[in-house]
Amino acid sequence: MGPILVFGHRNPDNDSICSAVAYAHLKNRTDSDNVYVPVRLGAVPPETAWVFERFGIDVPEEILHVKTRVRDVMTEQPVAVGRDATVLEAGRLMREHGVRALPVVRDGVVEGIVSATTLAERYVQETSVRGFADSPVRLGSLAQVLDGTVVAGEPDAFVSGDVLVGAMEPDTMRRYLKPGDVLIVGDRKRTQPMALEAGVACLVVTGGETPEPEVLALARERGASVVVTPHDSFAAARLTDLARPVHTVLDSTVPLVGPEDLVEEIAEDMLASPHREAVVVDHDGGLLGVVTRTDLVRGRRRRVVLVDHNERAQSAPGIEQAQVVEIIDHHRIGDVQTSQPALFVNLPVGATATIVAARYRELGVEVPAPIAGVLLAAILTDTVLLKSPTTTSHDVAAAEELAARIGVTPVEFGLEMFDARSRAEDDDVERAVTRDLKEYRVGDAVVAIGQVETVDAAKAIERFGDVRAALEALRQARSYDLLVFMVTDVLKEGSVLCAVGKTRMLERALGAQLVDGQVWADGMLSRKKQLAPLLIEATAR
Repeated sequence: MGPILVFGHRNPDNDSICSAVAYAHLKNRTDSDNVYVPVRLGAVPPETAWVFERFGIDVPEEILHVKTRVRDVMTEQPVAVGRDATVLEAGRLMREHGVRALPVVRDGVVEGIVSATTLAERYVQETSVRGFADSPVRLGSLAQVLDGTVVAGEPDAFVSGDVLVGAMEPDTMRRYLKPGDVLIVGDRKRTQPMALEAGVACLVVTGGETPEPEVLALARERGASVVVTPHDSFAAARLTDLARPVHTVLDSTVPLVGPEDLVEEIAEDMLASPHREAVVVDHDGGLLGVVTRTDLVRGRRRRVVLVDHNERAQSAPGIEQAQVVEIIDHHRIGDVQTSQPALFVNLPVGATATIVAARYRELGVEVPAPIAGVLLAAILTDTVLLKSPTTTSHDVAAAEELAARIGVTPVEFGLEMFDARSRAEDDDVERAVTRDLKEYRVGDAVVAIGQVETVDAAKAIERFGDVRAALEALRQARSYDLLVFMVTDVLKEGSVLCAVGKTRMLERALGAQLVDGQVWADGMLSRKKQLAPLLIEATAR
């Protein structure tokens, strides 16, 4: 099975990405049976980029969904056969590996498929030996199929005529022969030289009887080949058909799919196809795997660990198709469902990173300095330098322990990080708002709140320019009743609230009037624990 993906919520914040990276590291240290890979569901915030660069950690790859892909269910490195291999080789490979079909490749590129069904149908339908007129066969391949020996001629030479069995009297048989044919014959001393004189290209002598020296000399003189096989004439005739190259019986109509194709998109086509399988190829047609109808029925799902969220609306598209194996979170309990029991750690602390740090202690794993750095950064951003109302004694203790691990104080490190973010902040309002945007149902209204933290809220708003117009455009585009943008000043310990839409809801909640769509909220640091509850309570009154 594939790796277990560890990720936070959509529009990830620093806590979401840092916790995913740290928890994946911890799981890889404590679970040797699986591989955990941290990923993300959106852009990297400036402070995350800063802390990852500072501690030399790679930024996780971004994924678009966790829907089941072809690569999640396919058989990798499948048994394949070259286009010039014999049909007998293909059949033996199928039997040896217990498969019903084989991809046929040429220089690594898939040309089609050969199946047991196709071979069986040809065997039943054909009442005579087909011969090699339409597909020349290498003499060495013919001898190999017959378990025989080339006693005259070159193994790399090709034969291309019809194949006949010499069961008649020589004079009668002569009427059936023409130059270039292949004749299967026993130790008939009169028929063998007659056939060579008639121009046959190859004698297949059955019963393991080597022809007389005079016959071999005549074959060489005429440029003909002789193969001696231990089989009888009937068996030799049937085996001769199996010396044909695979490319003469391949089916090029087999479905070709890509590894990133979604199973839900290919399932209907596969079920409607006469084939029971599809071949998985790369962009150049190279063979990557095989997926069968059985693979679709098994219903393998991508395995995931959710951090910093447990709601479907906040998670990756396709989360309902995935197998959630763990959840590590500090938000309210949402609506993610699991198909089987899973570890669910949900604690009322200020940051998911605090829980992750605690898990290191519980499992007896020392936190490496780089991981300590990203966990500290996550705690400080989610608790706004440990000043947010969401901050608990657990957050403070974890921050101090992690800071000591890397030789800094939490406040100094946090100010350096927020300063780096302020210098890297985007001046585009929409991107700043949507980078960390949460939606809430407040009565019958849909309210969205975005938040950025900075060391100087006034300068940040000035840099953004016409905030009100940009917010209104975003509100209308997403049909929000109220859109609030919290620009939190970590030094002044408050936030400038910029709002558009049904702003009276915000004014009632705060007990204050907005001026030009803005108001300063002293001590307002937390969206989750302060602003959102105020809006909900004010609407309920």
